[in-house]
Amino acid sequence: MRFKMTDEIHKKVWMYSIIVAVGILLYFALYRFQQLASFFSSFFSLLMPFILGFAIAFILNGPMMFFEAKLFGKLRCSKQVKRNLSALLSLVLFIAIVCFLLALLIPQLVESIASLVKSFPGYAADFQVFAIDFMKEHDINVEIINKFISDYNIVGKLTEFVTSALPQMAKLTYQLGSTLLNVLLGIISGLYMMMDKERLLRYFKKLNYAVFPKNVAEYTHRLMLSSSQIFNNFIIGKAIDSLIIGILCYVGSVLLGFPYAILLSVVVVVTNMIPVFGPFIGAIPGVVLLFIIHPITAVYYALFILVLQQFDGNILGPLILGDKLGLPSIGILFSVVIGGGLFNVVGMFIGVPCFAVIYMAVREWTHYRLEKRQVDLEASSQSVHDAMHIEMVD
Repeated sequence: MRFKMTDEIHKKVWMYSIIVAVGILLYFALYRFQQLASFFSSFFSLLMPFILGFAIAFILNGPMMFFEAKLFGKLRCSKQVKRNLSALLSLVLFIAIVCFLLALLIPQLVESIASLVKSFPGYAADFQVFAIDFMKEHDINVEIINKFISDYNIVGKLTEFVTSALPQMAKLTYQLGSTLLNVLLGIISGLYMMMDKERLLRYFKKLNYAVFPKNVAEYTHRLMLSSSQIFNNFIIGKAIDSLIIGILCYVGSVLLGFPYAILLSVVVVVTNMIPVFGPFIGAIPGVVLLFIIHPITAVYYALFILVLQQFDGNILGPLILGDKLGLPSIGILFSVVIGGGLFNVVGMFIGVPCFAVIYMAVREWTHYRLEKRQVDLEASSQSVHDAMHIEMVD
């Protein structure tokens, strides 16, 4: 007798397979967590060039399409040739801009760091004198503090840490050959992804419709398009916002006479890419550094950063980003905390758009289920409100 698989049996087999797969994943997650974490760490390290390539292709997709339509649109050649020229030109311009900015910043950063390392022992000694004079003026027992400082040699250890750590960090930065190789491979893979964009998208679209039912595949396709738009708006908007804040920080630091204006502004630009906690993280190194040099200057700098970040959070940020993510404030805070706990600084940055995609998907699924069950919560809430109003009148 020949066995015939009906649609009902097919659905049950598919459901049971998913349950078994989830059970296996839960088992490994709970009882083989270290091995699973080690596997994913090695797996992602192997995929890092392609992840970087995807990020580069995603960022340069807009310029590439612009060049293809406006610059090479009238050329009498095939579409693939236009695409290759547009991808190559956008990548070359991107690398040229990055190299130009690094050529401007790196010499001044190196000079600022070298000057800081050279001058730090003097700053530390001046700060110790300031602390002793402050304690004398306010009748604080200086002998106990001096004994504590001399016993533990705090100034000497702090000076030794700064003078040894910064050169070691700079040396380590230049010795990361694997990182440079990943960047190089990422650039090459990103170029290939841009050139074969339509082919890759068509392949994943076919795979999507082949694996999932039609309605699920259509929803997945729509979700991917919305996710792309969310990430694009967030990355470009946050980059523009951080660049403007960095320029304002540099101009304000120069006008107010803060030392190491370039160094402080670069820290602010980088950390400002992190939502919510970025401004506070970027202010801490500058406040600590200026407090050692001159405590009153650190107070002025902290007030300046506070005003700058208030301007960013209440005026500039909403003007550039608006409400394109569709997340409530608690959702942004939640995504930054969870993303940072899982993937450190990178997680704090990408956690917001990732959670925005999840939030959008759950919201659409919830609306779909309510419509399917024919539940109108707004009408129900209005009915309850009217009933309560009648009871209060009676």
